[in-house]
Amino acid sequence: MRALLTRFGLSRAAFTKELEAEELFTAPSHADAIARLRTAIEMKTSATLTGDSGVGKTCVLRALQRDLNPARFRVTYLHHANVSPRDFYRQLSMVLGLEPKAQPSAMFRQIQKHVEDLADEQKIHPVIFLDEAQLMPFSMLEQLHLLLNFRMDSKAFLSLVLVGLPELKERLGRNILESLSTRLPTRVHLEPLKAEEIAGYLRHRMKNAGCAQEVFSEDAVLAVREASGGILRKVDVLAQRCLEIAARGKGGLVDGSIVMAAVRECAETLR
Repeated sequence: MRALLTRFGLSRAAFTKELEAEELFTAPSHADAIARLRTAIEMKTSATLTGDSGVGKTCVLRALQRDLNPARFRVTYLHHANVSPRDFYRQLSMVLGLEPKAQPSAMFRQIQKHVEDLADEQKIHPVIFLDEAQLMPFSMLEQLHLLLNFRMDSKAFLSLVLVGLPELKERLGRNILESLSTRLPTRVHLEPLKAEEIAGYLRHRMKNAGCAQEVFSEDAVLAVREASGGILRKVDVLAQRCLEIAARGKGGLVDGSIVMAAVRECAETLR
């Protein structure tokens, strides 16, 4: 690892997931997603964010949270999606700093009162990110529209952002969830990155880690896009292996042949 850092002038690993929110790369497609979700939240409505695994949904959520004014918005993140209503309300109570009650109905009322108090007394709009929402049982999804109903459905005191794989769109299209679906007017879908976005991503990650030079050649970028399908998680794996292979040689450039060698070495991960 030390030889790799020295070869490319890096102060730390370039393609680690341990990044501060300010260090995140914002591709044009991600910037558009962030802007649409931010607008929905500022209008006090709810939304969905879908995309394939590893495409960058969590990065979008982190950047969105970074951009929301903490004096106006309080963001809560939940990712244990495949739970019963009782467990869901228990988890939500705990992350909101509330003492869970014995019954789901009591926890529901407690959560709604807490949200109303935030709006009335502190002028704060709570936002809940529900990750892996495609795994939520219908018994729980059916409850969510009730969570958004305040004062005979006349007040918008809470925003939900349901985040999940593309099958979430299909689930929300079922008649049984019409009441929830109509309360999610903003639908954002993330596509894999294009080649030019990947070029910017690789350059951004290398620069953030301390590298001042251009490392990935044009043909390398195209090869990374083809092998990864534009999925960020796969790009990270492949780029890291490319650097390791390049560090074994004498040059300081990653070209298409090095990418092909990296693809062979981590083929199983890229499937």
